[in-house]
Amino acid sequence: MTIPAPFSTGFPLTLTPFKSRTEQQLDTAKNYFAVAFKPGYPLQASELNEIQEIFYIQQTLNVQLLNSSNSWTAGTTPWTGVTPMSKSLISFTGVEGEPITINPGWYYIKDPQINGGIGVWVYNNTIRTVSTGNNESTTDITIGFTVKTVVVECTNNSTPSSTEDSYLQDQSNFNVIGGPCGAARIQLQITGVDSQAGADTIFVPMFVGPRIAGNTRQITFVNSDYTQVTIT
Repeated sequence: MTIPAPFSTGFPLTLTPFKSRTEQQLDTAKNYFAVAFKPGYPLQASELNEIQEIFYIQQTLNVQLLNSSNSWTAGTTPWTGVTPMSKSLISFTGVEGEPITINPGWYYIKDPQINGGIGVWVYNNTIRTVSTGNNESTTDITIGFTVKTVVVECTNNSTPSSTEDSYLQDQSNFNVIGGPCGAARIQLQITGVDSQAGADTIFVPMFVGPRIAGNTRQITFVNSDYTQVTIT
């Protein structure tokens, strides 16, 4: 398994008989941030265990963000928008027009249009790039994630759809009254990196730029912190 830092294998409630699936969900970057119980459906003990581990994951990441070694100006994080765990997650060269790279890592996403303004950490598990053109000395472009909230249902279907997860079935070895499925999961899905929303997504800003300023190429984050490289 590949568990993204700062976490590692060995979550305490993963073991039998507790059978939390949170560790496996981290390994696959499912970004489930809520367990959604439904009246009339069975309640799994493992689901209650997952609620606890989700809470501690979010809490651990909040504390790490506030660590001064992450190089953000004190008191400015997290902001409304996309907050990378570290500036180093965003990389680019000193050549005008070359793409900006958004690297794998943890990002805090908070926006009034999403989840009633409740902020959550999500893991971006892929390298994403965006190009802004060759007018960086005159044009400012706001870049961020496009995201959407998805309800993922438990299923016993052997070929689950993109909004189903067969791994959410009850993991006990007993006959389950009412069937193997209980709560759904709420997922915050990163659909891309862009300067505007798509047809069924919400745009959440992260930074403005890149901008040519003197002999540097720089981006400025929502909190006014910036990172820059020398023009080559």
